[in-house]
Order: sequence, then structure tokens, then C-alpha cells
Amino acid sequence: MNTYLKIFLTTGILFGVLMGVFYSLRSGFPAGLIGGLFAGLFFGGIMSIILGTLHNQSVKQITSEKSKEAMEVHHVRNIELRLSYDKAFDLCIESLNLIEKGKIREEDRAQGKIVAKAGMTWKTFRDVISFDLRRIDNDRTEIKVSSRPAVRRTLIDYGKNLENVERISSFLKEHGETAYNGR
Repeated sequence: MNTYLKIFLTTGILFGVLMGVFYSLRSGFPAGLIGGLFAGLFFGGIMSIILGTLHNQSVKQITSEKSKEAMEVHHVRNIELRLSYDKAFDLCIESLNLIEKGKIREEDRAQGKIVAKAGMTWKTFRDVISFDLRRIDNDRTEIKVSSRPAVRRTLIDYGKNLENVERISSFLKEHGETAYNGR
């Protein structure tokens, strides 16, 4: 669903219901229903224009790509490095230093899992960054990097999770020999 439409529906419905209840208590049910409907349409429209545009502009500054995936808040990259599994695992942990207030929450070398949380910023409440590593052979490792908001119902993040994935992917490519990078 389009980002503008998601924002419009979410903010408009919530605000419209709230204002409908308020108007109904003051002026009766029919007036409250009409007042809530118009308040929701107006508020939802204004919020979708403002927040949707800010989100789109922020994403455009990070990537020139204007696909549906780039506008989402959950981002995933698959990278294949020409590194041993242990070196790739250590490199993933090191890449978390690029993330503001990033802290490892879970680390399992045997399972190839790393889960970290990024600190709160004005763009998002918190982000969850995860790595899934898979040994291909002795000298090649596949890494799946994922970043999403900690609050799963987040509609917009102003490109923060895209930025997280791009920074980590670039770091891994620069410090490891890249064999393949896919999405």
C-alpha cells in the first residue's frame, strides 16, 4: 500500500474517531459523526502530505532508487563475502560500531545469529538490526543483514533502517572481499 495512503488512513481514522467522540459528547451523535468524519479527513490529509513527503525526501537522500521497497521501513540485504565464517562473523559485529547507540542483544556464533538494537533517534524509537550468517564453504560466507523498527506498526522511519542496512553493507563490502551482493 502507498505510504501516503497508509498515513492518511491511520492518522485520519484515529483522529476522526477521537474527534467524533468529542463532538458527540458536546453536540449529540449526528453532529459528532459528521464532525469526526470531516476532522479525520482533514487531519489525515494534512498528515499524509507532510509526513509522507518528509519520508520520501529522506529516502531519496539515501538512495536514488524510488521503488516500493526503498520506501518501506524494513530493509534486507544479502551479501556473499569471500571470507571464512569466523572472520565474517567478527566483521558483522565490528560493523555495528557504525550504528548510533548500537548494542548487541543476542550473539550465537554456532547458529550464525546476531541481533542488535540501535538507540532512539528523532527518526525512530529504536531499530532492530539482525545478521544471519551461513557458511557456503571454507572461504565464502553468505550474510543476510536486516534492519527494522522495534515497533512493528511503524509506518515511516525517514529512511533510518535503509540507512542502517546501506552503511553496514558498505562496511562489509569494503572490509571483506565481496563475491556477490543481492537484495
